[in-house]
Amino acid sequence: MTEALAEISLAGIAAAPLAEKRAVAARIDAELRRLGFFVVSDHSVPSALIDETIAVATAFFDLPLAEKMRIRSAAQGSPRGYLDYGLETLAHTTGRASPPDLKEGFGMGPLEVNTERAVIEGLAATYTPNVWPERPPRFRGTVTRYYRAMEGLTQRLMELFAIGMDLPPDYFVERFADHNSTLRLIHYPPPDRPPEPGQLRAGAHTDYGALTILLGQDRPGGLQVRTPSGEWIEARTRPHAFVINIGDLMMTWSNDRWLSNMHRVANPPPEAGEASRRLSLAYFCNPNDALRIECLPTCHGPGNPPRHAPIRAGEHRFRKIEMSKAALRAADA
Repeated sequence: MTEALAEISLAGIAAAPLAEKRAVAARIDAELRRLGFFVVSDHSVPSALIDETIAVATAFFDLPLAEKMRIRSAAQGSPRGYLDYGLETLAHTTGRASPPDLKEGFGMGPLEVNTERAVIEGLAATYTPNVWPERPPRFRGTVTRYYRAMEGLTQRLMELFAIGMDLPPDYFVERFADHNSTLRLIHYPPPDRPPEPGQLRAGAHTDYGALTILLGQDRPGGLQVRTPSGEWIEARTRPHAFVINIGDLMMTWSNDRWLSNMHRVANPPPEAGEASRRLSLAYFCNPNDALRIECLPTCHGPGNPPRHAPIRAGEHRFRKIEMSKAALRAADA
């Protein structure tokens, strides 16, 4: 495997002069055109907070199933609470039949849910309140702090995204001020039986939204990214580094300049045993559902017309979710 995810340092980027930000933004632009993925280090998210979040997430997933099921997610669209085995089959979002993904999770969203906010028709479920487990006792506080840290990192990345697109630096930051972003804690347990044919820890898919910030443990059976030649490469990272990728919404917004790329979570080799237990912290960054997404002003021109019709951000994401649910209904028929 000759290709790898580029690592980009954000050291001192918040106070850096515009010329330095342009240089970093140019590297990001190049990687989002090439693979749609890159790795960030020196991102200012405290290592201690990352470690603590992994610890409380591990403790939660170690609870008896009956206790986790007390907060089982009942929401459609942006689930809150425990996401049990077999609930998700990501390959269905690309129209391919596949057995359920080999994982469980916990989901949460915006920390303030305003019941009076104007929710566009048919998308009210995306604003359901968060639900929290009673144990471990530090879970809610730690996960909340981690979510806040992801909001801050999103702002730093979005400023660089805008600069890379020759837009005002605050262009995206303003549009994500009232966001609907989701944090997923995802647990991939050691396999207790051989997978079914075609079954993976997470089937090949693209992400729905604008941006994903992933902290994944470097264990057997990890994230893989597809190259332009069709090869799958391992997304290996150092501890506390984040994998960044864009989703379908940002690809649409950029008029396909940036690539929302296929990725999957592979199965570990049978001999890996307990060493293959893996945890991921995935922050899916979405703007307000009512935001109108149309081709960015710097991404079209003579000979390069807009390729996608305008659409509200929430509708865009829900189309993908409906594809998954429709595939599940067809599989059960």
